[in-house]
Amino acid sequence: MIDHEHDTPGPKQSPMAECWRIIGVAGDRSCPELQAYVHCRNCPVLAEAAQGFFDRGAPPGYLDSWQAILEEPAAAAEAATSSVLVFRLDREWLALPTSALVEVTPARRVHTVPHRHGTPLSGLVNIRGQLELCMSLHAVLGLGGSPHATSPAEHGSGTPRLIMIEKGVGATSQRWVFGVDDVAGVHRVGPADLRPVPSTVGQAAARCSSALFGWQGRTVALLDELRLFEVLHDTVSS
Repeated sequence: MIDHEHDTPGPKQSPMAECWRIIGVAGDRSCPELQAYVHCRNCPVLAEAAQGFFDRGAPPGYLDSWQAILEEPAAAAEAATSSVLVFRLDREWLALPTSALVEVTPARRVHTVPHRHGTPLSGLVNIRGQLELCMSLHAVLGLGGSPHATSPAEHGSGTPRLIMIEKGVGATSQRWVFGVDDVAGVHRVGPADLRPVPSTVGQAAARCSSALFGWQGRTVALLDELRLFEVLHDTVSS
């Protein structure tokens, strides 16, 4: 780095281009100004070069291209899409709106409840120090699997998980946990992706579904969380 002015008389000496890379800290460190400034970032030559970099003019067409991008109307379809969690029960792929989702956790031990054998209530499970009611959604929706299995994996590969859902707050809230055979993750679906559930389908999974949509070559049933909460509540109350 060479200063713009010197004590000795004579014409001004301009610094070499990118002197910090040649004789500065990124070069051979032969710049005499390092004794005073210690590091190139403290030198006014580098500060002036940086200022010139940010003050440079935009390349041709740059501002016009950004103006065209900013003038484009927001995509209405994107705003209308909804976020859903896709998961598998037995051989069926289902989805739930993420608005009802609390968390997805690894499968863990479920403690059975006395005198509830043979019902869709699998038992109680400890999640973050709180005992939660754990249901067999396989049994509730009639999708096969053991009524007491929280994470059966007899059919196909996958990583069993527990899903916790919740509706409402305070004293009127409902919170349920159920096991699934695999979780595909969160995906977005739009109104154009949804199609109605055939009225001829009578199983519980279809009655709790609000629509169907395609995903990776599969048909996924989008569960209506309000209907699902009603079915879970009625199952335990009966």
